[in-house]
Amino acid sequence: MIDAPPQDPRFLRLAEALPGCAFQLDGRGRIVFMAERAREMFGVPGAELPGRAFDTLLHPADRELALRALASPGADGPGPRQVDLRLLRRTGVPFFGRLRFVADGDGVTGVITDLTLEDEDANRLQTYRNYQDRGLSLLYLFSVNLGRLPPGENLFRFIARGLRTFTSARFVTLSEYDAPAAVLRHRYYEVDAGVLGRVVSMLGTRVEDLETPISPEKVRDVMVRGWIRSDSLYDLAFGSVPRPVASAIQKFLGVDRFFAISFVFGDTLYGTSLIALTPGEPDPPLELLQAFRHTIALALRCRALEAARG
Repeated sequence: MIDAPPQDPRFLRLAEALPGCAFQLDGRGRIVFMAERAREMFGVPGAELPGRAFDTLLHPADRELALRALASPGADGPGPRQVDLRLLRRTGVPFFGRLRFVADGDGVTGVITDLTLEDEDANRLQTYRNYQDRGLSLLYLFSVNLGRLPPGENLFRFIARGLRTFTSARFVTLSEYDAPAAVLRHRYYEVDAGVLGRVVSMLGTRVEDLETPISPEKVRDVMVRGWIRSDSLYDLAFGSVPRPVASAIQKFLGVDRFFAISFVFGDTLYGTSLIALTPGEPDPPLELLQAFRHTIALALRCRALEAARG
């Protein structure tokens, strides 16, 4: 064992800074010290474990393995060793842990790592990387196909479909900002076939006929923020959809959150988009959403300039 007793503040600070759960056992295999991280690992506060036999934290089938591994001095001498085995949470649920330790005649000092958590962290990281790689590929294809879009093609439909593919959204809307009239003119609604008719019946009008007045203050807000995340369709529709109707649409479509995006180039707002996500879909990587946003803003600006030239 190390010279410093568990009560030494320096030892305690070091123990709590480690990524795993630090522990000390005496020569009889009883717990002398267990870091507070034991609470999240085993479901028992570390302060409650001293005096308890260490093998009570182990799966019965692995206790003999642990006894041999922790025996001093060990086949490789007193140096650091490690062993992977099953441990038990307070509920009796087993999990795989890794013990890294040093054993001598006085006992054992080491650290326990929950391999289950490491696997979960690795899976989450890999999932994010896969999502990001997919997003970069879709952004590339979106940009290339945007440059090849034939004259007369519905630009709003193209953008809405691209955003929906990128985000796996339940639906995506595209609106164009009419600055002289101070309104958002809804241009396209991308959703599964067969759903749009039901939504139109709830709205009482075609999506393309919707116009949303938007105040100068709100214009400045959406331009500065870039996007707004919310769990309410009513809040993000700027009052264009009555609250009961917005709630009915949201419930019918099974969506739980929205991203409202503004397409800005320079000091000009060209349009907005509303992206609706279901509970099973993660939020899109914001750095890629920003890249889509700038690409779309440039496309809408070019369209506006062409329209102005006639």
